Amino acid sequence: MGSLPIPAELVDALPPPFQEAIRKADGDPAAISIITAAFSAYRGPLPPASEMREYEDILPGSADRILKMAEDQARHRQGLEKTAVDGGSRRSWWGLFLGFGISVIVIGASVLLVLRGHTVAGTILGSVDLVSLAAVFVIGQSGQRRERIKKDAASHIPAPSLPPDSN
Repeated sequence: MGSLPIPAELVDALPPPFQEAIRKADGDPAAISIITAAFSAYRGPLPPASEMREYEDILPGSADRILKMAEDQARHRQGLEKTAVDGGSRRSWWGLFLGFGISVIVIGASVLLVLRGHTVAGTILGSVDLVSLAAVFVIGQSGQRRERIKKDAASHIPAPSLPPDSN
């Protein structure tokens, strides 16, 4: 098979049918030009301005409808994200309150055991409670650290390099 005139990472970014067609073209520049001319893509909720103008020419008012649809979708997505964040925050606070309550009860029980003459049992119960609290704190911190690192790495993905301009 001949070498492709475009970088492999750009070919890999295309939908599978286009990848297969380009690979079958066996490096023929004319065939690859026809194949790539058939592929048009954009990111985001809105088509490019030139396509918006074409929609408007075909059906007057359609550009406004497309913009309204994108705005409605953004508002809906933001509402879902707010609900998810609020729910996570509420669960987090409940976890803190319940964890605090359980720890106070267990420490109170260990103090009561020690005061009633069960020193070993009270000490063990209090120690287990304190070690558990420390473990939960350390595990939570390391989990948050891993999540931050993962999100940071995901936000710094390098864009694929384009072939040098031959002009």
